[in-house]
Amino acid sequence: MFNKNLAAQTFFFLGSVVLIGFLLYIGRSFLQPFVIAVIFWYLIVSLTQTFGAKYKNYQLPEPAALGLAIITCAVCVVLVSSIVSENVEQINDKIPEYQANVITLTESALQTYAPKSNLDAQTFIEEKIFGAINFGGLASDTARTVGALAGKFVLICIYVLFLLLEHKMFPQKLKRITEKGASYAKTVNILQDISQDLNTYFKIKTIASMATAVLSYLVMIAFGVDFAAFWALLIFLLNYIPTVGSPIATAFPVFITLLQFSGGYQFIAVGIILTAVQVMIGSILEPRYQGNTLNISPLVIIVSLAFWASIWGVLGALLCIPITAIINIMLSKFESTQWISLLISADGRGKGYKDFKWHKQLHKQVRKQVKKLKS
Repeated sequence: MFNKNLAAQTFFFLGSVVLIGFLLYIGRSFLQPFVIAVIFWYLIVSLTQTFGAKYKNYQLPEPAALGLAIITCAVCVVLVSSIVSENVEQINDKIPEYQANVITLTESALQTYAPKSNLDAQTFIEEKIFGAINFGGLASDTARTVGALAGKFVLICIYVLFLLLEHKMFPQKLKRITEKGASYAKTVNILQDISQDLNTYFKIKTIASMATAVLSYLVMIAFGVDFAAFWALLIFLLNYIPTVGSPIATAFPVFITLLQFSGGYQFIAVGIILTAVQVMIGSILEPRYQGNTLNISPLVIIVSLAFWASIWGVLGALLCIPITAIINIMLSKFESTQWISLLISADGRGKGYKDFKWHKQLHKQVRKQVKKLKS
């Protein structure tokens, strides 16, 4: 029964989470390239299915669709790499100019609001702001991170190649592993649920992030903001991070506008318009089309974000929702863990709510007790 085994199940679940988290942390240098490879493999397979879909009376052959998908991913990687590498160097070169603008802005503010202050704006800015934050160091760290990822690019490509080779054999292996028909059908059902939910999530999220990035790029171009393409790319990527990604994505270009124009109407206009774009797409349009596809509690999303970001950094933050969704679907498919899926759900129902046997038994017991009390 659920009540008798609840403590044991909870202890086992929490212990498993701690153990898996520890293994993921110590093995992150090995696992991160493999996870990135899985993402590219999943993207290539999805694009292959999209390019190979039948349109009227014509259907692109599978090899051609696969080749087109690989070329598309390769072009995106080259484009992103070139934008990042070029703009990081240019930002580093622009830092002295931004520093001078901030000093001018600070001196103007001191003269207006604290005319009797003896504070030296230049010394304060150089020591307290640029000295503490070290923008040059941040740019160098970003370049090193990109370089480290590029160094593992060959390994990631090898992983992707073997995943594509194994893709066709996976159903046969799965069928042989699960000899019984019921086990095979249940496993296929789990994989289909995961694939369907993740496909819906990624399609809507990608379209929303792309729309946000394009609109933000047009706004920044209109106001002459430096490195508009780089900030648009950053907005696109950070919008995949739940809750905190959108504010951070907006803060970067707004802050650079402040440094570039020393305040002024550009800073105010860019801040208001970019925030409006984020709210319109991220808080109004996207939830309307996304619906309750993944059915994960906002509190669980925050905890998942903190957990995955702490062990895997930015990659963990980007993947926290897909990983949590996969875990939620798997928990919902087994009677002994369905109650956990119910707890982490957003609507209090969870995946497969109507199939929760323990839930039906619990309701029967409650109804019996209510009848006794009434009589």
